[in-house]
Formats: sequence, structure tokens, C-alpha cells
Amino acid sequence: MPLPNFHAARMVNPGKFKEGSFRVINIGDKNSGITAIVGRLTGEKTTTIQSYRFDKDKFTAAEAKKWLSDHDAKPIEFEAAKKD
Repeated sequence: MPLPNFHAARMVNPGKFKEGSFRVINIGDKNSGITAIVGRLTGEKTTTIQSYRFDKDKFTAAEAKKWLSDHDAKPIEFEAAKKD
């Protein structure tokens, strides 16, 4: 289901992560408009990016997809923000 304020790029199915291990981090500075949800994959000790979120006021869906491509990120699913 599309989010109202963010374009979302799912990198890994959330079911593969240890329950309760998720947190949100900023990518770049706080005003970059990009955040990532990270967590620990079941059985792992390090964190992995589960998804990226792009502020729709700072990125179009096309710009978010370009950022992903420029950073060699290959999402399993991409959803543009819900239209107003």
C-alpha cells in the first residue's frame, strides 16, 4: 500500500528479519529526504537495509529510482507515494 508522504523501495522482505530489530536511519544529513529502515536478518549480527524511503516533497518517483540505480540498489518492489 503506497505511503502518503514517501516513495518506498523494498530491498528485502521484512519477514526475513528478527522481530523487533528494525530502526530508521537518515541517509546523508537529516534534510536529505532519504531514510532507510534497517534491521537484523534472522541469525545475523549486523544490520541490513530492509527499505529506503524518499520524501515526496524532495524527490519525484523517477528521481528516487535514479538515486537507487546510481547507488546500485536493486529493490524487489518500488511504490510511488500515494497521490493527494
